Amino acid sequence: MSDPIPSPDAARVRSGRRRRIVWIVIAVLVVVVAAGAWIGVRAVLAKNALEAAQTDASVVQRSVLAGDAAAAKDRQSDLVAHTAKAVSLTSDPVWRVVEFVPFLGQNLTAVREAAAATDRLATDVVPLVIDVAEQVNVASLVPGNGSIDIAPLQAAAPGVAKASAAATAVDDDVQAINADGTIPLVAGAVQKLQRTVGQAAEMLATASRATALLPDMLGAAGPRNYLVLIQNNAEVRTTGGIAGATALVHTENGTMSLVRTASSDEFMHLPKTPILPLTPFEQNVYTDNLGTYIQDTNLTVDFSRTGELAAAMGEQVYGTPIDGVVAIDPHVLAHLLDMTGPITVTDGTQLTSENAAQALLSDAYARYPDRLVQDAFFAEVAESVFTAMTEHSHDPKRLVESLAASGAENRLHVWSAHPDEQRLIAETSLAGIPPADDSTAIYTGVFLEDLTRAKMDYYLKTTAVVRDATCSSDGARYVVEVELTSTAPLDAATSLPAYVTADGQFGTPAGDIGTRVVLHGPIAASLLGANDGTDLPVKAVTDPNGRLYAQTDVTLKPGETKRIEFTVRVPKTAEVPPKLVTTPGITGKTAFSHFPACTG
Repeated sequence: MSDPIPSPDAARVRSGRRRRIVWIVIAVLVVVVAAGAWIGVRAVLAKNALEAAQTDASVVQRSVLAGDAAAAKDRQSDLVAHTAKAVSLTSDPVWRVVEFVPFLGQNLTAVREAAAATDRLATDVVPLVIDVAEQVNVASLVPGNGSIDIAPLQAAAPGVAKASAAATAVDDDVQAINADGTIPLVAGAVQKLQRTVGQAAEMLATASRATALLPDMLGAAGPRNYLVLIQNNAEVRTTGGIAGATALVHTENGTMSLVRTASSDEFMHLPKTPILPLTPFEQNVYTDNLGTYIQDTNLTVDFSRTGELAAAMGEQVYGTPIDGVVAIDPHVLAHLLDMTGPITVTDGTQLTSENAAQALLSDAYARYPDRLVQDAFFAEVAESVFTAMTEHSHDPKRLVESLAASGAENRLHVWSAHPDEQRLIAETSLAGIPPADDSTAIYTGVFLEDLTRAKMDYYLKTTAVVRDATCSSDGARYVVEVELTSTAPLDAATSLPAYVTADGQFGTPAGDIGTRVVLHGPIAASLLGANDGTDLPVKAVTDPNGRLYAQTDVTLKPGETKRIEFTVRVPKTAEVPPKLVTTPGITGKTAFSHFPACTG
């Protein structure tokens, strides 16, 4: 029996349904294409607005640093207009709906959140910064004629603190933007925003602490005396080098004066016992030398302890109470010379930002075999740089850049004998204090101590890499690789002065470099081993804060390279970044962005 022939009416119904489906599909496609075009056009316009805002922000920053608050305020209007436009373009209903589309949506969400954060920075933070700039000319905060006007600092403090709090709030939101899985263009833009806002927040936090600290540190509440440790990196220590020279700086009502300098020889008359009681841990790893010799007060990984010990010694030598300790090195002086310009000392030597380190760490020993003449040369350099920095007006931006560069290289450290001030300093990298815990980043320190007891470390090149973090049955494991190279001439034993090589007096053959490598690790960590191709003898203990402390000794012949690998175990790790801190001069890097989350 054949199938029934469909009626004309049924055929018309089916045909009508097909037409409706086709039209619905066409309509959907039209909507999708239109929405895509709408989003595409608005995305391009938003990108243009944000790029214009970035230019505006740079102009505002330059104007504030130049002391031109009016120009900053004028440009801030453009900044707000551009960020508001970016917010409007990325927050309409179509944009928000498309955020639910897989893959495409996460890109749009990241862009919208970035635009909103940029707008908050323009409307919540920048006006507060400009308000401060209208009250205080940044140029007035730079030393000139030997003094800094304290009143503007005191006036600026509340406004800077408010701006810092606002910037921190914006930074928290920016760091929370999730760019995982976004296209490279979006991911790169978000990462750049996170870096920029993070740096701005940190800069304002530093400014807030500075305006709170500096008035009293500059003698607003009474005279102050500071011991300056001028480190010599050619004989390396944890924070840079031995304190071969020192200076006493007096401050009172904003006026700064260099009282006098003293070489390490002037500290040699102190009793050959620790100036302050040492802990059992300190005696075990540093010996009594830590508290006995000014050159060894910075063996410790905690600069606050260096400050306490050096201040006690300084009071004996200079005959006055010490309110704080500042450590610098020739590279800090070089950064300052980049701001002040060259200086010329009485022997005709011209020091510039380019040649200062070599002149002070190497050339001086060839030119002046007599230690007393060396000491006089170093003292004159210190006095000349201090005078150039404090007696003449300078571009505040250059001063900030000079000090920032020194801080970023871990070459500038500060300690205050006043507990309230030290608490604020301890929040900064200038404190030179290991973190209290590893909750936000897992800390590793790699530090060096000279064993040659001479000036051979000018020829020591060192790199440190944190790598290969993995989970195991007993927690996380990772490797710290330290590579040391001697660049000394092959005939260093005879071609270099005995004062530079020590001529083998202290156990290291003349021309060789003896170095103690210190690994300071995470809390509760243990050392699984250290080798340079063969197992190395290592002294590994736990410090009073529960951190791993390990040390091993290395001797390098001229031209020789040795690579040490420390394998570290941590019982438990969260998914946080590594944090590597090193002796200045070490080229350090981390080979991964985050530790894996591991539990033993």
